[in-house]
Amino acid sequence: MVKKREFGIFFLLFMLGLFFAYIYTHITKTKNDIFERIQNHQIEQISYILQNIEIDMLDTSEIITTKDMFSMFKKEYVRAEYEHIISLMLTSNVKYVYILYKDEQNRFRFLLDASKTDKANFNQKFDVDSPEYEAVFSTKKPQVIQQNDVENLYLTYLYPIISNGDVIAIFNIDITTNIQKIILESIKPLETFFVVLIIFVLLLMVMTILQIFHYFVTRRKIFTDQLTNTFNRNYLEETLPLLNLSNYSLAILDLDKFKIINDTYGHRTGDYILSQTSKVFKESIRDNDILVRYGGEEFLLLINNRDKAKSALDICERLRKNINKERFVYDGHEIRVGVSIGLHKYPYLEKNFQEAIKIADKMLYIAKKGGRNRVISYDEKESTENSSSSGDISFVKEAIDENRVICHYQPIYDYKQSRIFKYEALVRIVTKEGIVIPPFAFLPQIKETNMHYKLTQRILLIVFETFKNNNKLVSINMNFSDLINSDIEETIINNLKDNQHLASRVTFEILESDEINNIELFKQKINLIHSLKAKVSIDDFGSGYSNFKTIIDIEANFLKIDGSLIKNIDISAKDFKVVKSIIHFARQSNMQTIAEYVHSEDVYNKLLLLDIDFMQGYYISEPKEALIGEEELFQAL
Repeated sequence: MVKKREFGIFFLLFMLGLFFAYIYTHITKTKNDIFERIQNHQIEQISYILQNIEIDMLDTSEIITTKDMFSMFKKEYVRAEYEHIISLMLTSNVKYVYILYKDEQNRFRFLLDASKTDKANFNQKFDVDSPEYEAVFSTKKPQVIQQNDVENLYLTYLYPIISNGDVIAIFNIDITTNIQKIILESIKPLETFFVVLIIFVLLLMVMTILQIFHYFVTRRKIFTDQLTNTFNRNYLEETLPLLNLSNYSLAILDLDKFKIINDTYGHRTGDYILSQTSKVFKESIRDNDILVRYGGEEFLLLINNRDKAKSALDICERLRKNINKERFVYDGHEIRVGVSIGLHKYPYLEKNFQEAIKIADKMLYIAKKGGRNRVISYDEKESTENSSSSGDISFVKEAIDENRVICHYQPIYDYKQSRIFKYEALVRIVTKEGIVIPPFAFLPQIKETNMHYKLTQRILLIVFETFKNNNKLVSINMNFSDLINSDIEETIINNLKDNQHLASRVTFEILESDEINNIELFKQKINLIHSLKAKVSIDDFGSGYSNFKTIIDIEANFLKIDGSLIKNIDISAKDFKVVKSIIHFARQSNMQTIAEYVHSEDVYNKLLLLDIDFMQGYYISEPKEALIGEEELFQAL
């Protein structure tokens, strides 16, 4: 597997290749410097000689113009004299030396040729093919013509003869030497050696790049879940030792009722839902967050906390809401999906990663047990000094003793009159640090304990105190065990018996899902509530025993339909029919109906078709600590 070692090798090869390229370039530059120095040395020597000849020529013969030069060299003995002088310059490197001038037609002609072979005649025409010849006359400076000879250093040196500021003739020196060939033969093996090294290094670099590329291609296959295109457990196991968990929060995501989708529509539909929801997940998180398909419909999300703009809880809520917005269509079926999320803000505080996963998984269980489609967060830093993480008896007892039990109120909406019909009281506990803990975190652990009854008593007192001096209606949740508890009964009687104004505005919501093993006793307690002029509502109807005869006999005022039937009513024809039947049954039994878990506009509109009496849910309003008015409804729009 490619890790730091391969990248290190590539870097070393790259640096080595640069070093060899530098050496090769330096050798080439040095070779050219040598050639240039040889050339300059020869030109300097020749220039010195030509300068002396020029001075002698001009001073002795009093040459001023080109015509003077022509007249002087027209004499054969003068040409012979100067040919002899100039011929002393001829060596193995200098084979041709002659003097040229320009006639009246600007043609170059020989004045003198000191060469031993191929001698030109006096005034013979000289064909010029290089612009440097003209440049000598215009610049009045020597010119060098480089010849393209690979084997030998070959150049022509043009030296001006100047009189009274004008060029009247030029020396033409052809220099030939085999020094370049000698140097090339000496340096070429070294150059070849470095070229071979550079090629070898380049080949190694290419092989390393191919290996790295192959690694990333293979890594993608090994570490990517093919269905969802997210990371898989292999990736998690590989990267976990490299992660600094103090930079991450941990969330476990689970698609709600995914098994029903598979069983109802088939596994192909289930696979499609998984692939599409994973796209929504990836669009809802950031580039530095890590999403892993942990198994089945369950995903693990590592949320990077270094970006302070969004908290881990914000990311989870955004993800949940984005999933709720989506409508997935496959094979003609429109399917909506919810997601439950368990969040552990500080997994690094646990002794290992698996323990952190267990805690996040526990939060996920609480989210599902509390009605699904929600985020439950565990924060060790915020709960070290209390037991809100486990919701045990001592935690609840301490909250009661320190008056940290409060109620939030969710409105129940009368859409026919566009008003709030009443409020449902929902228990919360506030930690010492001011964190509001939802009931799912503590109610299951204290069920059927004496502390549960004490908590119910406290809720009753809080609600009675809140509503005694206003005209608003309120519902209070109770179960059968609460109803038959003598202390709770005494609290209800003491507060409602002599306060008809309050009693007439209170509804006790009895959980239909609660196990009732003494029907007669249950009816007696309901009759007691009626005698106090309070009302009774059957809560979570459709999720429990559904003893229709008992419900009719107790003459309940309201029937609240369980959220599991309402949640998917916009996409499930089966749920729609069941809810329609319940509404019909309630009307026949003189009960008004309430739909809970109205979480979207589509569900809301579907319920309008059924002419249900009242609605309640997050689409209308979340539970708030204060009693809100109609102007604050539908803020999610």
